[in-house]
Amino acid sequence: MEPDESALVDDLQSIRFLEAADRGYWRLVARDRTMVTFELTARAGRQVGVRLDCAGYPAVAPTGQLWSLKTDEPLPISDWPRGGRASQVFNPNWSQQFGGAFYYPYDRRALEGHGGWANDHTGHVWTIDTTVVDALCLLREILRTATGPASWELAAEEAS
Repeated sequence: MEPDESALVDDLQSIRFLEAADRGYWRLVARDRTMVTFELTARAGRQVGVRLDCAGYPAVAPTGQLWSLKTDEPLPISDWPRGGRASQVFNPNWSQQFGGAFYYPYDRRALEGHGGWANDHTGHVWTIDTTVVDALCLLREILRTATGPASWELAAEEAS
């Protein structure tokens, strides 16, 4: 096992990761070396797939994208969470140019060209001490601000 994969596995087996999983915050769906897929709990119990490429972990920040757990491919833009901070982080106008990457300081693609983020977002900039758990916590927090997509509203109407 390569060092980046070993470090990732250690963090996926950490008490912090497992306790959050037990609380229903997320679950590990799949892992292939340093490529990991998670299901995160968003607002009102909605589930959102996220795939992280953790190559170089933990020295290098992961890069991620919203992921369809049904089709095992990138989530169509029409299904992306929106509203609240989600509209900024899951920004199709920016993300499409960078493989669906998240526009936040824990994503290595977003960090490129945003040197000022280290000063602007001191608590949320990737360092060697940051873990995948930190990234998942922030993603979950962002997802909990989302009010859509429209399919969430349709599912809520059908359920009532």
